[in-house]
Amino acid sequence: MEKTSIPRYVPYGPERESTLKHRRDLNRQIILPIVLATLAAVGLAILSGLAATTNSSSVSLWADISLIWLIIPMMFMALVIMALAIALVYGLNRLLKVTPHYTGLAQYYTFWFNAQVTIWADKLVQPVLFIKSWLASISKHEE
Repeated sequence: MEKTSIPRYVPYGPERESTLKHRRDLNRQIILPIVLATLAAVGLAILSGLAATTNSSSVSLWADISLIWLIIPMMFMALVIMALAIALVYGLNRLLKVTPHYTGLAQYYTFWFNAQVTIWADKLVQPVLFIKSWLASISKHEE
């Protein structure tokens, strides 16, 4: 008699349609643009280098062009960082306009809680102090 095996359920296996779609999308939307942009940058760098070596009078021109190609990505990163800084300043400004009300409420409830603790502590200690003072006055009269 032949033993039949039960197929095992694999939620994220290589045979799933969603996994195959993810791989296609990864290749098409992420890896391909990065490879093409890298090839374009390398090609422009090689072109700049070749153009600089062919004509010695235009070396300065091609050096300037190469420098521009090196600076452009840094400028975009600086713009991103500046946009993040602006968003952070704007967000903190909005937060500082809202927080005084809520911090005032928190301070009010903290002071209220402190007053309640003091009142109840005094109420709890009052009978003990009354008995101790009464015993002290009796012991003083006996002497």
